[in-house]
Amino acid sequence: MINHERSREVRIKRANTDWWIHEPAMVGNNGKTYVAYSTDMGEIHVKELDAKCSREVSRDVCLCRINCNYADEHNSPSLCVMENGKIIVAYTGHAQDPVMRYRVTERPYDITSFGPERVLTYRGEVTYAQLFENVSRGELWLFCRVSRVTWEFRYSKDEGESWSEPTRFLISDAGGLFYFNARKQWFAKRSEGVWEQWIFALYGHPRISADHTVRSGIFDRDGNLLRMNGEKTNVNLYAGGVIDLSKLEKVYESPEGSTVRLLSVAPTLPYRVGLASFRLNEPDTICYYTASWQEDGWKLSAPIAKGGEFLSPDTMLDGSQTYVGGMAYYYGVGESGLHHERFGYIPTETNRVYIARFDGEARVLESYRSVDRGASYQLEQTIRRIPKEKNVKIWRPTVPIYAQDNLPLYWHEGSYGAHTGGWHCDEVMLVEYDD
Repeated sequence: MINHERSREVRIKRANTDWWIHEPAMVGNNGKTYVAYSTDMGEIHVKELDAKCSREVSRDVCLCRINCNYADEHNSPSLCVMENGKIIVAYTGHAQDPVMRYRVTERPYDITSFGPERVLTYRGEVTYAQLFENVSRGELWLFCRVSRVTWEFRYSKDEGESWSEPTRFLISDAGGLFYFNARKQWFAKRSEGVWEQWIFALYGHPRISADHTVRSGIFDRDGNLLRMNGEKTNVNLYAGGVIDLSKLEKVYESPEGSTVRLLSVAPTLPYRVGLASFRLNEPDTICYYTASWQEDGWKLSAPIAKGGEFLSPDTMLDGSQTYVGGMAYYYGVGESGLHHERFGYIPTETNRVYIARFDGEARVLESYRSVDRGASYQLEQTIRRIPKEKNVKIWRPTVPIYAQDNLPLYWHEGSYGAHTGGWHCDEVMLVEYDD
């Protein structure tokens, strides 16, 4: 299906909300933005947008339909645009079976050329695919959750034709730490050029877990687990070994009586992690923060903004089974960058964060900026504002990997459930058009 879109607003209709722990959108070396998403009918789609010109014809393809009985946001796909232009998308039926499904394009940047669906089998129910390309080693990396509380790693040396056997690197402790969020980072290594590494953060379910703590670590390009200061541990993704959670740095530890949602990990320098703290059943306590890594550890910012409400329907009012509005860091090729040599990045900081929340009178999407290295954030602009009487919610802002200034952000708005009401392009942040 080809869509001819000519207005300032770009929508992906019937797009379901996406899960936060994967790469849902990415800019390829050809300058086009690719978005992977699921629909309210359980379909998996990939959309191609020309980030520099809204008058350019966009393309959208349906890869498959899974979970036909219901559309679950956990099913949202992970997308990776390889350096050679081929695109791979992985997806699961949320904890329905022990199978990961994926498809790879046969031609560079051509979403109409996806090959047949392939499968990877695991030892338990699988969900939350996270796909990356390890350019240094010429491999694809795949993280996913297996049997609900463990995480496993596989790699492919031939663009997904074959895969290694899985190795288990994370097992939840008694506290229930079972959410893992990794982001690929390019960085300059002195006298050795540009390297890759993966910064990650993990935490437990806000209600089920007995440990309301966010922790962090790094995997280098050879799969070694590093502490935040670069110190190597005895865990390696290829060789096996399970992370000792107690030895990971604490990003945030909830005060007694409260809990936390990990919302964003920024693959930039300084390292940044976004989170929201709250007390169960008390939406007025939701507050957004940023944590920034410094030489002596993680430092929490001053409170950025109040969240205002839980997104959950009336049957889930404690906030634990769903999300607050959400937040995302800007790390594009404009003001700040990923330090990748192909873009000629100048090392800069990620000082802008996007937040979706309820301000008491309206659902809003806002950007905030820091001028003191993440110690505090001030409101920069309001991008979207919907009066509360319209009963339309805004959530899950997302910045595509390698985002360009003219398409830095998208978000979901509608009702929180299977029918979300569409996908929106940010028309405020210098979206460019040809007349």
